[in-house]
Amino acid sequence: MRSIIFAILASFMWGTAPVLFKLGLRGEVHPISALVFHNLSAFSLALVITIVMGMKLNYPFREVMLIMAGGIMSGFLGLFFFFEAVKRGEVSVVAPIASTSPIWGALIAFLLLGEPFSWLRAFGILLVVCGIVLISLSSGK
Repeated sequence: MRSIIFAILASFMWGTAPVLFKLGLRGEVHPISALVFHNLSAFSLALVITIVMGMKLNYPFREVMLIMAGGIMSGFLGLFFFFEAVKRGEVSVVAPIASTSPIWGALIAFLLLGEPFSWLRAFGILLVVCGIVLISLSSGK
């Protein structure tokens, strides 16, 4: 049950943040500079919490490298593309399209991790894609 609560909280945060990004990117802030501010603030808060909670920072090299690679993909490349999309488009269209990441996660987890992939999951993905098409068409662009 706690995992569901955390997932809902994550969804709320990820659903709210694009509006703040759009407001911040309306002016002169370049998406690369926005990444600096975004990641610096996230890093600073995470570091403070780590220190306050007395957590360790020495972990196996391979695990750290995999997490860092994921950070480059999501925290830099993914956010760069997202910031560019938000700066140029409507949040109500861009955010749902960007929210299709679970489709890729499910497919890659099936291929690389051997996680189960059923017809029901495939149908769910199809519904998500249909929803994105409808949202994109509704923008008139």
